Amino acid sequence: MKVPICELCASSGTLCADCSSKLADGRFTELDVKISSLLHELRRSHELENAEFTKAIDLGRVVLILTKGDVGVLIGKEGKVVAEISKKVGKKVRIAELTADVKKTISDIIMPAQLLGINEVYGADGAKSYKVRLPSSEMRRMPIDLNSLEKALQAVLESDVKIVFD
Repeated sequence: MKVPICELCASSGTLCADCSSKLADGRFTELDVKISSLLHELRRSHELENAEFTKAIDLGRVVLILTKGDVGVLIGKEGKVVAEISKKVGKKVRIAELTADVKKTISDIIMPAQLLGINEVYGADGAKSYKVRLPSSEMRRMPIDLNSLEKALQAVLESDVKIVFD
């Protein structure tokens, strides 16, 4: 199982000097530490050896967990793993795969809503941002509110994101 913190920190719940400096540098967050420790604890009762937890983003009422690889491992059989994570965190949890394919990553995050397309927009200063286009009929199917979704996509894509409904 891969998590942002080392094995020792995940099992003990206390951060070593190396992981503490990574936390201070912003390479991961307190929520990442909490989820990593929780997954380490859950691997005793669930098959999480192939799990690859990357990052967790707190969106208010929902926690978005990003993984590389098979999303199903963190969801678990009949959703048991994600249900236990949700219970321990005290919020609804969504799991999405983080890939080099921006369209797939965004589709995972907004599911069950459908994605029309993504436009890369370049500003006068050369900065890249994204315009995520969704059908207006999908507004009611959004899994999280619009502001939280934009915040999540900005954190994932490390760029400005604007969501529009066509």
